[in-house]
Amino acid sequence: MSSHAQRLSAGGNWVSPTSTKLPGTVKPVSGTATSSPSLNWSGFADTSATSTPADFSYVSGRWTIPAVSCPAGVYRTSGADVANWVGVDGFSDSTVEQLGTAAQCYEGVLYYYDWYEMYPGGTVEEGTQACINNNVNCPEPGDQISASVTVTPGSPGENDYKLSLTDYTRPQESFSVTATCATSTCANASAEWIIERPAFEPVSGLIEFLPLVFYSKTGFESGSLTANGKTTSIGGYKGAVYAMPMVDDSLGYYLDCPGQQGPPVHALPFTAANCPAVQPSFNGGFSVTFDSSF
Repeated sequence: MSSHAQRLSAGGNWVSPTSTKLPGTVKPVSGTATSSPSLNWSGFADTSATSTPADFSYVSGRWTIPAVSCPAGVYRTSGADVANWVGVDGFSDSTVEQLGTAAQCYEGVLYYYDWYEMYPGGTVEEGTQACINNNVNCPEPGDQISASVTVTPGSPGENDYKLSLTDYTRPQESFSVTATCATSTCANASAEWIIERPAFEPVSGLIEFLPLVFYSKTGFESGSLTANGKTTSIGGYKGAVYAMPMVDDSLGYYLDCPGQQGPPVHALPFTAANCPAVQPSFNGGFSVTFDSSF
């Protein structure tokens, strides 16, 4: 995803976490979650555990927009973000078909908004014109959200994508878009339920990350997917299930941690013992706890 304040991305392209996952993950075992730390994603991703990619044709999830706090003091004008989204692809390839909600602090102003991204295009903000232009009548903390990506066969050599988001609290913010992508380009090789801080590339080869805005705890309910024609919950998938904690740029400590029972008193050093991989609940739910911003 990209930022609400477009000037933040001036001079570069936003990047997906394919290039920001950290080394050291082990071969997944069916029925368990394998830790896969990332510099800008946290949450869960399901993908094939074999050399033959699974065909993911549907992903969905529900969440509540979290209340956030912008940086204070000397960081008051700093940009900081958090996004909740579901999507297909991006974990093991460079394409993304995703949508969700976001909260962004920019120059002391807090924005909430809906968005989607369909490869090869960038992030598109959705919602009422009053929200997009004037930051009023926007999504708000506590809004109940569901979103899904559905993939169906299209013209020869292409698949059709339907990206739908429903705001049950503020129905005027709901939207649905359709798009196509070549089967040779969009592989449909993974499904994701993600908390993200944006990463961007101001110059070629240099990746920068925005701080993670304070959100206390967030997460998903009823995460489900369809792969090779079979529908399951996140943890019920029989392929590879990856639990992703988010780590700071220096690889020193965790920014957030899926399944953590409560926020730490101090920043947690980046060791496997401090954020062990956990399974989502039986119905595909999980929480992610904020640990630190940078």
